[in-house]
Amino acid sequence: MNLKEALDTLLSGGEIPPDAREQLSRFDPESLREELSTLRSQLEEQENAKLSAEELLKKQLSTALSEKEALQQKHDLLERSTQIRRLADETGCEDPDYLDFLAQKQHVDLKDTHAVGEFLTRTLQSRPYCFRASLHPGSGSGTPAGSDPRPLADSGDDRISRILCRLDSAPAVQ
Repeated sequence: MNLKEALDTLLSGGEIPPDAREQLSRFDPESLREELSTLRSQLEEQENAKLSAEELLKKQLSTALSEKEALQQKHDLLERSTQIRRLADETGCEDPDYLDFLAQKQHVDLKDTHAVGEFLTRTLQSRPYCFRASLHPGSGSGTPAGSDPRPLADSGDDRISRILCRLDSAPAVQ
């Protein structure tokens, strides 16, 4: 009984014979993966042995170029992610992934500072809920600027906690 037959039998609610049960208990999928990997490398070595030196170099060059392309794509993605995170930190954007989505949707070139500035301005106006609120405690009613009894750093990490803390420390309107 092979593995597929045993699984089909179990799924249909049947019993597996004791000899098949013992065979399944010795089954190790990791050893099959290792064996498959070894066989693939041996097959590639045999195929490479059949190739002439020039063909082998062309194949190696092709492999190296495809690896280079994959690494370049990863690098570009990482660089874009870094730029988006930096822009999100500078503007107070709460969701950098959404900011990246919007930038991609609008085809914004992150290397063009003018285009990025216009994009951020439009996004701030059209989606203010994505950015930290710019509330400042006090309304200039005579309290010194640094007299906030609770520091804002202890107010929590989420946006709502920061807004509530700022509203709590604002002077009452009379």
